[in-house]
Amino acid sequence: MFGTILFISGQEIIFAVLIALLLFGSKEIPKLARTFGRGMKEFRKATDDIKREFENSTPEVMDDFKAIKKNLTKEVNEIKQNLTKDASEITKNLNKDANEISKNLTKDASKVAKDVKKNLDIG
Repeated sequence: MFGTILFISGQEIIFAVLIALLLFGSKEIPKLARTFGRGMKEFRKATDDIKREFENSTPEVMDDFKAIKKNLTKEVNEIKQNLTKDASEITKNLNKDANEISKNLTKDASKVAKDVKKNLDIG
């Protein structure tokens, strides 16, 4: 019929108006409407004030977040550089140790081969 406004059908609106007329009478309804209008105006004013204050404080908060992000990024990059440096040093030391072990094994294998050959030649 009248459609729906805020999930209220037209029949429900008419019913609410009739109940208001019966409870308050036709003389009191304009006063109630004015009072309701003033209340809505105050409510809008309060929500606008809250919105304005939020918008005014948002840049400060964003600046704080940007500063925190910048500091965290700097610290993460420093940690990354230190880890990369440590990893390359460890890799270098491992390669050095592996080469030394390989040389020692080759030398020991040569000695064992000479000893085996010597024992075979004697026997």
